[in-house]
Amino acid sequence: MKRFLGELGCAQERYVLYCDSQSAIHLGKNSTFHGRSKHIDVRYHWIRDVLDSKLLELEKIHTNVNGSDMMTKALPRGKFEDCCMIAGMAVSST
Repeated sequence: MKRFLGELGCAQERYVLYCDSQSAIHLGKNSTFHGRSKHIDVRYHWIRDVLDSKLLELEKIHTNVNGSDMMTKALPRGKFEDCCMIAGMAVSST
């Protein structure tokens, strides 16, 4: 992706990945072995390498401003409409 964005003239030194799970952020930043994370397949540990190389940065995002919630969980209509607005999507009225 970095190469692709560079070809478009949008090169950046570091990319930000927003996450609403504080546990996931700590797990990504802490490279020590945890008994609770031993079930995670080794091929998914690449995120730690990317974080160590400073190419990617994890930041906490509050669930009230996280538009991707509509893709990850069932939401009441009001919250779904808020997520659509954050993502710049139109909500059809029926």
